[in-house]
Amino acid sequence: MTLPLASLFAALLAAPAPEPVIALRAARLFDGIGEMRARMTVLVRGGHIAAVGERVDVPAGAEVIDLGDATLLPGLIDAHTHLALHAGDYDRQILRETPELRTIHAVVSARKTLEAGVTTVRDLGNEAAGFADIALRDAVREGLVPGPRVLAAIRPVTSTGAYALTGYSPYLVTPPLSSSADGVGEVRKEVRRLLAQGADVIKIYMESYEKKQPREDVLSGAMNYSKEELAALVEEAHRGHVKVAAHTYSDEAAQVALDVGVDSIEHGLYLSEATFRRMAKQGTVYVPTLLVYELWRDGQIFGGITPEKKAQLARTCEEHAKSFRRALASGVKIAFGSDTFELPGTNPRELELLVREGMKPLDALRAGTSVSAALLGVDGVTGALKPALAADVIAVRGDPRTSMSVLREVLLVMKDGRIHLRR
Repeated sequence: MTLPLASLFAALLAAPAPEPVIALRAARLFDGIGEMRARMTVLVRGGHIAAVGERVDVPAGAEVIDLGDATLLPGLIDAHTHLALHAGDYDRQILRETPELRTIHAVVSARKTLEAGVTTVRDLGNEAAGFADIALRDAVREGLVPGPRVLAAIRPVTSTGAYALTGYSPYLVTPPLSSSADGVGEVRKEVRRLLAQGADVIKIYMESYEKKQPREDVLSGAMNYSKEELAALVEEAHRGHVKVAAHTYSDEAAQVALDVGVDSIEHGLYLSEATFRRMAKQGTVYVPTLLVYELWRDGQIFGGITPEKKAQLARTCEEHAKSFRRALASGVKIAFGSDTFELPGTNPRELELLVREGMKPLDALRAGTSVSAALLGVDGVTGALKPALAADVIAVRGDPRTSMSVLREVLLVMKDGRIHLRR
């Protein structure tokens, strides 16, 4: 072999392989922002969307996937998950399982979540599983395991005794479910510690039923922090360029959370229309999580319930639904969060409940894509089908405008241009 030929051969070996090109076609497309459109094509090159339109030039050699009577959507974004929890007795997994075992459970849950069409999650506390959530986040990022893109909170911040296992001897030291911090100085330090450990978001418990339940007829909890402590937490989190998610039940707690500038209200079981209007004005996002309370009421999680608890949860669900309908009337931004930690893969059922309680189907899809992307701060990465964003694309059988339950029939899941599910 002559030297020029040897050089050419070496150059050919060193040249990067061409990026794979895939064209996705379906009867309908919802881009996460606008209206439903017919007979569209999404062209994917490498890990990103190259083009979207009715007439897209598909290069020779591209793989063309025609999904027929299906709807193409951005990958769903669940703003409230707990991947390190799994089905079964809650206390048992906290007390008897190692964080390492629960990390493996989280890997399984992550795959089920991804295959249900959820390509990004905000995981709001791993419930005493050490650093399972950030380990999972990093493993997914490095391509070691399949799963959604993860933003992790590690542990929520609470005052002493506010979020822990209950019903045990006070002499028994149980694994911590949260980071206890009391006083402005400790709160600041704990936020700084979580950020140093890799947290992408800070979660705060505004109220906790473990301390005291002010109401017995519905789920309720006593306030955990003074306004000064909460203001310090939010200030410290925002200084670290992360957002604050506030676990909140009552209208009183929500008002305090708004006073200090949290970024999202989680659950919001009993909020007034005036509070929702204030949230809309301030740009605070509401993440209602309707599904988890109905699953709890129906005995599908937490290993079953007593008749008394079922009655309490039934009343809670009724009040929660009323709260959600007040949110719809107020114009507040609503994001998709399932909180269905024990049943990974059922996440999209939350969107069915949003529609059942009065949200328009396309608004529910926006909640599950572009609105959640903006809340998580990943709208420059994902959340819509438009050029230059990550190729996070799913296809479902049928038309979600007719029935949101078609989200249970996922035909294709693509994340970062890689197909993880195809039926």
